[in-house]
Amino acid sequence: MPRLRQFLSAALMFLSLGLSALGNSAQAQDSEGGLAPAEVQVGAYIMRLNNVSQKDGTFDVDMWVWFHWKDSNLRPYESFEISNGQIQSRSDAIVSQDAGMNYTSVRVQATIFHDYDVKRFPMDSHNLSINIEDQNLDTNALVYVTDKNTAIDPDLKVPGWTVKLGPETIENHEYSTNYGLASSGAATSTYSRLMFKVDLLREGFGPLFKQFWMSGLSVLLGLLAFRVKATDLDARFGLGVGSIFAASANAFVIADSLPQSTDVTLAEQINFLAIGTIFLCVSISIWSLRICYKGKDAASERLDAWAMAIIASLYIGANIAVALLSL
Repeated sequence: MPRLRQFLSAALMFLSLGLSALGNSAQAQDSEGGLAPAEVQVGAYIMRLNNVSQKDGTFDVDMWVWFHWKDSNLRPYESFEISNGQIQSRSDAIVSQDAGMNYTSVRVQATIFHDYDVKRFPMDSHNLSINIEDQNLDTNALVYVTDKNTAIDPDLKVPGWTVKLGPETIENHEYSTNYGLASSGAATSTYSRLMFKVDLLREGFGPLFKQFWMSGLSVLLGLLAFRVKATDLDARFGLGVGSIFAASANAFVIADSLPQSTDVTLAEQINFLAIGTIFLCVSISIWSLRICYKGKDAASERLDAWAMAIIASLYIGANIAVALLSL
């Protein structure tokens, strides 16, 4: 009997070890029979967004990024990068234990590259993205998981916009190269990419007014020229020509704020309307002057009065239509 009990105990022990090994093996394999990739949970707290430059296509971010993972052989806090930007500085990491997992946080300051859509400038809104990938490990070795605690600081301000945090998203991003790694046996490589979204939203027509009050004033001066007698050349044409130069200067200011683009922005459309309106005023002034030279002063005054009312109405209506069509 003692030998039978020893035999049964040994059999149960070997059976237990076998089942344990089988379970570990099943956990370590994916559906294709390879090793399952390690999961790394990533979150962020965005404290500042600075130097939002549509012309340069960049913005700066200052944030804390944290990591949760199980495999102690991994150091995701050292190997992560911002794939659509450049990290300027990062703090040292101290790894601790949290709920049975490895945990650390790193403060990151980086410049992010973003292709701004400026068709509706200065009423433009933007969806910014901060993309994180691992430099070394592809999706066969590491995948990211979102952290529900990602947030932005309530005091975060970006002049001219309202800031809102968008949803985190994860995708497998494929690169059309194996980076010269012949042993990979593939022509492409795929990395897990985690994207933090931040929305910059324009609200109201305040930016539009600030950008174009000078153009509006130039058009007003061009229209007031119709109240000057056509034969008073210095005052009549001085107002019109000066207004065109003022509107043109505003066009240069707008162009200096925007990147090179073949698109005609809302700002440029409104400024073109201003310059075109002033040019029309000058053209009608020349017509009115020729009528005066023929001795038809009353006809010249009627032309000026009708031109002022009609051009002003067309200018206001065209601006409203352009602004509404851009919404």
